[in-house]
Amino acid sequence: MKILSSTLTLIFQVLFISVLPAQKPNPSLSFTQSEKLIFLDNENGKKNSISFKSIFKPDGCKNTSTLWEFSGINGKDWKVIGGSLESDEVELEFKKVGVYSFTLTAIYTYSLEQKSGEEEEEEEEEIGIEAESVITVTKNLDELTQLHADSNYLKLVKKASTYLVKPEFLEDPTPNIFLAKGYYGIYKKELEDPIVDDPLSATLDCISAAMELDFNGVYDVSIHRIWLNHFQKEWLETEILGNLDEEEGYYIPYSGNDKEIKMERSELSLEGCEIYASISKNPIAVKLLEAALRYNAKDTKTANQIWKTEIPNINKLKDEDFENMTETDLTVLKYGAMLSSVKLTEISSTNTQACQILNGLKKAFEYDRGFNAFLKSRYNNCVEE
Repeated sequence: MKILSSTLTLIFQVLFISVLPAQKPNPSLSFTQSEKLIFLDNENGKKNSISFKSIFKPDGCKNTSTLWEFSGINGKDWKVIGGSLESDEVELEFKKVGVYSFTLTAIYTYSLEQKSGEEEEEEEEEIGIEAESVITVTKNLDELTQLHADSNYLKLVKKASTYLVKPEFLEDPTPNIFLAKGYYGIYKKELEDPIVDDPLSATLDCISAAMELDFNGVYDVSIHRIWLNHFQKEWLETEILGNLDEEEGYYIPYSGNDKEIKMERSELSLEGCEIYASISKNPIAVKLLEAALRYNAKDTKTANQIWKTEIPNINKLKDEDFENMTETDLTVLKYGAMLSSVKLTEISSTNTQACQILNGLKKAFEYDRGFNAFLKSRYNNCVEE
């Protein structure tokens, strides 16, 4: 009877499975692109083109067609010079300044098993990607570069302002980058601008505006990155660190007894942190410093929320994330990590959270003497005894 029962059970399972439709496939779609940023007025003879490739993983289905749809007008803003808009790979040559997006759609077919004796039925579905603002086409604007090199800041602001209102530059960070350089030059040289009363504030506004528009790395171009790092460094030293005290190679909040000075320095350093976050492409860099300063200013709720959010984010940073930071970003990150570590140890009487921060940054600062001395002397390299 056992053998008969087992046989009947097996037959039932086979019959049951045979009438069930096959599971629908779950394909995936991704893409690669050769560049994100190109300059129409480049002088190295490089083609103003970008190659795109569709990557379809079938999971048991068949990719029957592919379609690329780019923003802008074919033949006017760009043209196809390799492959086609209906092939897995396509190369576009761009002709006009702008920020471009595209949609990628893949059509696929698959068959579902029907009840026993019935023919398989073929189904057709599609999967798509909307890639927003993933291409920036711009110009070097050499005339503005020359005006900046000549320290002709008033004319630089005037000329850059004309580009700012041109339709093709509305989404381009480049005019704002040059405006920031012009306003900062006016501020440093104490020139009289007939339009702007506060050139430093205008500088900050233009840097922040450029940051918001810089989807694809215009600020990573060497000439702009060097200038940005210089500005960030001066801001860090004067507006943040200049309002702190120094102890054994790292910075701490004002340690004096004057309550008015303490309040003033606290407010100024926190404002400096908030503004720094708006002039960096890596605002995470200043968050640990802000958290420690907020806790010291009795804003414990905000400080704890920052630590809760940013400590896990610090540990998720990859090598390329640190490489994309400016030198000043790394400096403010280091000082923030050190100050937050000390503060968290004081609060909890343990090194647990401090070592989460410091271990997450060990590799980034492996050649930094100050960081390593701090890690070794105060935290025993975060090795439990």
